[in-house]
Amino acid sequence: MLVGPLMQYLVPLLLVIAITSASAQTELREPHLREGGTSVIFARSTFAHGYRHGYEEGYHMGNVDINMGRQARTKLSQFHDVPRGYSGELGPKKSFDAGFQEGLKAGYADGYAGRIFRAVDTLRLISQSLSQTPMAADPRNLYFDQGFASGYGDGLNHGQKEGNAAQRIDLRFVSCSQFHPAREQDLPAQESFCEGYRRGYTLGHADGIILRPEHSSLEASR
Repeated sequence: MLVGPLMQYLVPLLLVIAITSASAQTELREPHLREGGTSVIFARSTFAHGYRHGYEEGYHMGNVDINMGRQARTKLSQFHDVPRGYSGELGPKKSFDAGFQEGLKAGYADGYAGRIFRAVDTLRLISQSLSQTPMAADPRNLYFDQGFASGYGDGLNHGQKEGNAAQRIDLRFVSCSQFHPAREQDLPAQESFCEGYRRGYTLGHADGIILRPEHSSLEASR
């Protein structure tokens, strides 16, 4: 009987086909995963992916509002009906939503002010030299994503307070001291966290400058 040996090889093959098919379907539904120069950051950080969605929606709304002669939206509660484009295979919803909200604010400010759609170029910049493969100590990119979100917040604050529009942050020289693992065995993941932190900081710093009160009317209040 050949059924047993045949099934031994057939089942793993079918699993590979199913996984490959599911991945292909995700990419078809999610064009950002095929975006040149930026797809790697979206594969590593759910926050960054949410940011990309939010920026695109915000930019479009800001552009429409200014061209229709409408007053700028000043509270995030005015964006409650914006489609987020989230699906479970993109990663943790909480992280995606947090990134979406930050991207929405930055995109709306740029769109309403008539500035260029800069998200893709900035994301390409911070994606340079980033490997698609997760670090061994962080196989699911959880610490990388946490680092990216944490870095974005710090960069945003510093950019709003003391950033210079002519200043260009070199992510290689961004210090990272925010890593506080809950378990000692997670210490090896620090490198992954800081890899994400430096890239998130660079993006947040650029946004902080354009989201200053003199540059934008959209506040963080709800």
